[in-house]
Amino acid sequence: MHHAESPDSGIPTAPERADSWGLPPPDEAVADPVYRAALDYLYSFSGTPRTAAAIRADQPRKLMRMRRLLALCGAPQDSFPAVLIAGTKGKGSTAAMLAAMLSASGLRVGRYTQPHLVSYRERTWAAGSYVSAAEVAGLADELRPLVATAVRRAPDLGRYTTFEVGTALTFLYFARRQVDVAVVEVGVGGAHDATNVLDPLVSVIAPISADHLDTLGPTLADVAHAKAGILRAGRPAALGPQPPEAESVLRAETARLDAPAVWVGREWRWQPEGQPAGASAFTVAGPGVHYDRLTLPLLGQHQRDNATLAVAAASALATVGVRVDPAAVRRGLAAVSWPGRIQVLPTRPTIVVDGAHNAASAASLRDTLAECFPGRPVVLVLACTADKDLAGIVATLVPAVASVVATQTRHPRAAPAQAVADAARRTGAAVTVACDVPAALDRAMRGASADTLVVVAGSVFLAGEALAHVGALPTAP
Repeated sequence: MHHAESPDSGIPTAPERADSWGLPPPDEAVADPVYRAALDYLYSFSGTPRTAAAIRADQPRKLMRMRRLLALCGAPQDSFPAVLIAGTKGKGSTAAMLAAMLSASGLRVGRYTQPHLVSYRERTWAAGSYVSAAEVAGLADELRPLVATAVRRAPDLGRYTTFEVGTALTFLYFARRQVDVAVVEVGVGGAHDATNVLDPLVSVIAPISADHLDTLGPTLADVAHAKAGILRAGRPAALGPQPPEAESVLRAETARLDAPAVWVGREWRWQPEGQPAGASAFTVAGPGVHYDRLTLPLLGQHQRDNATLAVAAASALATVGVRVDPAAVRRGLAAVSWPGRIQVLPTRPTIVVDGAHNAASAASLRDTLAECFPGRPVVLVLACTADKDLAGIVATLVPAVASVVATQTRHPRAAPAQAVADAARRTGAAVTVACDVPAALDRAMRGASADTLVVVAGSVFLAGEALAHVGALPTAP
């Protein structure tokens, strides 16, 4: 199917392939007043930004507050086994891959991830489909009086957050869908995160890097201690490659808890089959396990690390009674869909969208572009949220690009476009400023040569707005 293009850019006005990535329609495109009221209710809990000091002071109360609400909901978190996945980068991709393998093995799987790209519904997926708008609305209505009761009975536990109420909604949904296993991405940290009310069969910790230092830090060891809070005594753990400071903390914690731990890069490794390594088939091997000719639709060697971590987690699940069919590992990885992660869009010139929002993720993007698109000139569309490491992202990405279009998203915590531009200019880059994401994309596309890559990065929210603008998303529920 062919679609008209806007007169001054190469951006299609509608998807080139219907339902290309299977995401729900963007929330702003949904007119249903009941669903919109439910979203207003959920977002109302985080309407006022909190300082880092306030977040840190609240941490000791979070799990007590969460357990109180879930008790009023009938303790849905106790009705399904779960895998918890913490980390700084790659935890969402790892969750998507593990869920895909478990689903391919015939299990009813729940998957909880965040943040979303274009629709709140993306966060909650079970048995092959996203939670519907009607189900979000119905569950939000159920939660209203329960949240009010929890607050009234224990005001000293503090205010609920959007993430906490949304987590309760998801756990209720998983319980009612009777999932066989839930793959749950931790929000921030681990020890005090709302998801840590679960008692995971397997704990997974993806690579840790410097992020949320104001609330989890100030050191990488502090961040690692927070992530290690999802480990359980005597339960298996799968860990991604870590910087030395984080690795030493995680090794000490797994030993203290007598948690059988395996590591990507040690017990588990992957090797490319052919070149280039980031885009070819690959082999994964671990204790007593060997998979060859694996394929993955996600670009980058870091995604092979994530895939290896997901395979290690699946193998660990088998030791606690959840067996994954070996053939399902291959099928699941080959079919995994995880939009907004070095995603190549079918535009002219090519747009690459990535949710890289810290220096480590930006480095993975930079290396993947060099590996998969060598020699191609790059125009970078850059935006960032105010609480992220803008300087680190800029220092990592900007020296590798021809020019920068600085912009800002609609997110309340978005860094101003001018601040993004000032940071990029300090590197000596050629920078222009656009007031919003559609204008930035139009400017980047206009006049670009056929071999130019327009790379969109710096924020998951930027990735979502870019995908919605390009029209690469379905328009029907």
